[in-house]
Amino acid sequence: MVVWILTGFLSFLFLLEGTVLQYVAPQAWGSPLVWIPQLVTSGVIILSLYRGRKSGMIFGFCFGLIHDVIYAQALGVYAFSTAAIGYVAGLISRQFFSGPLVALMTTGVCQAVHLLMSYGWFRLFNMTEMPWKMALFYHIIPSVLINMVVAYPIYRGVRWILKRSHPHSVQLFD
Repeated sequence: MVVWILTGFLSFLFLLEGTVLQYVAPQAWGSPLVWIPQLVTSGVIILSLYRGRKSGMIFGFCFGLIHDVIYAQALGVYAFSTAAIGYVAGLISRQFFSGPLVALMTTGVCQAVHLLMSYGWFRLFNMTEMPWKMALFYHIIPSVLINMVVAYPIYRGVRWILKRSHPHSVQLFD
């Protein structure tokens, strides 16, 4: 049952990042800075901190593939990178002392790696001509910072869902 609730929550985040947040982003208002809303990626990272690397990889692949089918220019870029980030975040959760700060820092690092990986794939296949410094300073760093701020409510939402379904098993990140 909890898998369906988490799937619904991540689906809601997917719809939110594709509709409402496109009008709130600075590029919609003419700013040179670009915020790439990655709410689902934040959700997958936080989910894999709680549920492990296998769940993170499966959720990451499924939602990355949906992102590829709906938005991306090439099939598989986001499926691969989101699955890899979910797996890595699941590994990180077992290596460090757990807490909300570690969860948010893990989200920031994994978001940066995810965006760099996606940029690398698009650059490799000549789907973008943007120089890496410009991509880093105008796209990746602002996106990581804003997504870290937005990740805290996602962290609380995932924690609430898991605490409701398994009241005694989510003591790891409290």
